[in-house]
Amino acid sequence: MVDAWLARLGLAGDLPVSLDSLTRIIRAHLDRIPFENLTVFCGGVPDIGVEALSNKILHQRRGGYCVELSPLLCAGLRVLGFDARLRMARVMWQRDVPGPRSHCLCLVRLDRADYLVDVGFGGPGPTGPFLLGSETLDLRTQIRTGLGTVLSRQVSEGDWRDLYAFTDEVTTMSDVQAGNWLAATLPGSLFTRTLVVTRQTADSRLVLDGATFRKFAKGRALEVEVLQTPEAVMSCLHDAFDLDPPSELPDAMSNKGIF
Repeated sequence: MVDAWLARLGLAGDLPVSLDSLTRIIRAHLDRIPFENLTVFCGGVPDIGVEALSNKILHQRRGGYCVELSPLLCAGLRVLGFDARLRMARVMWQRDVPGPRSHCLCLVRLDRADYLVDVGFGGPGPTGPFLLGSETLDLRTQIRTGLGTVLSRQVSEGDWRDLYAFTDEVTTMSDVQAGNWLAATLPGSLFTRTLVVTRQTADSRLVLDGATFRKFAKGRALEVEVLQTPEAVMSCLHDAFDLDPPSELPDAMSNKGIF
């Protein structure tokens, strides 16, 4: 599995256990393996077993959402020799109260320090390893009573918004399975209602929200295109996101009112 994973990331297999290697892996992950909820949008519950994830993401050229991407990342990191572990988080972004433990992330211990690694938040999350307890111009983590570690983003000067909260409680795949089931089946879940695909390249962020395709690039104006047909969405997924979307997606888009 690890050879196919590294090949999908476009990386060589001789990566040492280091912060530089971890940074390269995360950035390649965000670029080469998009965040996407196509399976759930089409009415399915993703199989998050390692073999199923390997088949879907590495061999069928698909992406996934957090409970697919983080376990795949964590498994690959462990094979390379990293001290990596999964954690489940309560999403706080754009919510009045914290949600259930449905978001999956990865923690990596390097040189007696813990780094938050997240390739599955799909937007405002970190784009590289983030040292717990630190603060940058736009991200910080804080310990809060009753919540544990809270990751926040500064969206404008002095305006910090909480993304999610997690504890260091041991997480097993049964916890991840529970989060997967919630995200894929909970009435009103965002992932069942709308199509969401994101990709973070070196200099831009691509977002497909329903039929609206946006391209954010540093130093350039926001590009927005409203796609007019299911075929245009399928082409966008293939050309902009390097995905092979499922054949049932056009029908799902029509049935859910995108077209």
